[in-house]
Amino acid sequence: MPPIPDKNLEERILKVAQRLWRNRGEKGLTLRAVAREAGTTTPTLYKRFRNKEALRLALAERFRDELSGELFSSPTIEQMHRRYLAYVEAHSREYELLRQSWGHFFSRPRPVRAWLIGQLAERFGGQPEQYAVVFDVLFLLCHGSSTLLIVAPDQEVRAAIREECIKVCDKFLENAALLRASQ
Repeated sequence: MPPIPDKNLEERILKVAQRLWRNRGEKGLTLRAVAREAGTTTPTLYKRFRNKEALRLALAERFRDELSGELFSSPTIEQMHRRYLAYVEAHSREYELLRQSWGHFFSRPRPVRAWLIGQLAERFGGQPEQYAVVFDVLFLLCHGSSTLLIVAPDQEVRAAIREECIKVCDKFLENAALLRASQ
């Protein structure tokens, strides 16, 4: 009788990989450790993920979805960048993997971008795509600040980075309609 495929194996592998990444980062994510803790073999893991990079990208997509969910739950667009920074501070290892994988995501649909430019058009008028540059600036401000937050030497420096980023993003959002009008 042929073996019955385990329909939950891929999810188990990703959950184990996620835990290993969160606890140990890059060094803790070995295919052998993932297979062992997921209750499978390394060859079976290779059938689902052709190499470690494929597993890392699947993890990065998970973390991207997690961050997106956090941002979508923002009650206002002003809260979005605050939640972005809070996610990074609470999940620095996950964000590091996202940072390494951003190039992979730019060729795919970007739901947070679509949501935010739609919100801006609804609030300030015009078409959503007229606010693409506003999204890009906010993303770059938050991403740059997040990269600094991860390496900041102490809480005082992190607080200063966070406060400055929030202040600049808030001011930028206040003037988003002016940027749209100038295009």
